[in-house]
Amino acid sequence: MPCSVSNFESGSNRYRSNVRIGNWFEDHCLEEDKMSSFRKMRDRGELLVEKARTLFDNFQKEVQLAAPKHDIMIGAVIQLMPIYMNIADMDTSELHPALSVVINEHAIRSSQTINENCELTVAPSERPCVRNSFRIVSGDEQDRTGERLKYGQRFRLECVESPDDPILLYSAPKLTNLSQSISTSFNSQKYGELNLPLGLVHRSKIMCPDGDIPKAFTNWFCMHVDPNKRFESEGETLPSNSPLVIVHAATNRNLAAENVVIQTLFGPEFLVSVQNYRNVFKREIWKNVWMISNGHHTRTDH
Repeated sequence: MPCSVSNFESGSNRYRSNVRIGNWFEDHCLEEDKMSSFRKMRDRGELLVEKARTLFDNFQKEVQLAAPKHDIMIGAVIQLMPIYMNIADMDTSELHPALSVVINEHAIRSSQTINENCELTVAPSERPCVRNSFRIVSGDEQDRTGERLKYGQRFRLECVESPDDPILLYSAPKLTNLSQSISTSFNSQKYGELNLPLGLVHRSKIMCPDGDIPKAFTNWFCMHVDPNKRFESEGETLPSNSPLVIVHAATNRNLAAENVVIQTLFGPEFLVSVQNYRNVFKREIWKNVWMISNGHHTRTDH
């Protein structure tokens, strides 16, 4: 018995807590490599947390809208805002929702600026910024900067932070196999049918004769909110901060704010689509009623 105790004590002295066993040297080298790689990525700004910080800085950078005027001018930087959001059990009066660009969480590592892989939502807008502001440009390839935009006139919506090769908002009809031609993370439906989504495309691509996206897919126009006044209002100047219907020219469907909440990197936001929503009187409901805002807007109570 004493012999066994002596052997046990001898073993405990031999293998103390500070004795390294196993592949300790390989583990040590692996940890050193991990720390070295971490430092290099941190110095180059390649860490995911650094990229996320850069992303938020780029997307949330404040933008100065056009000077408030009664009419909407071509070349002006504006926001597209639903007049009203009819969301059950939610007070949306202080949300100030606006059409906004959002990036997919899987695309952060490759880009931290607005690009063609980004998607569109309707998001709360505390102030105009890069992700929720757009520039109105003419839809006929003519420089009409400073001219008043009119009902029925084709125009395009351009992201504000894309000076070299502008990024335009577009939609597209379904393919021949009835699948969506624009890939999105989320989709909305009307009576079981998928609504048309929105996408972004560089201007250089739509100018290419062999491109997959025709120029017509980037054209939009506005109609009077009252169907009985649309014929007589055609060609009249477009008022700012007033209810109107925004139509995608190629599909003749309306820009629509959906009452479907999704989770994005910027928090909960609403889906947006291109779809017609009308009541029994053939009048567009709240989903299709927008305003082009220059920053001094008032909400309409419904």
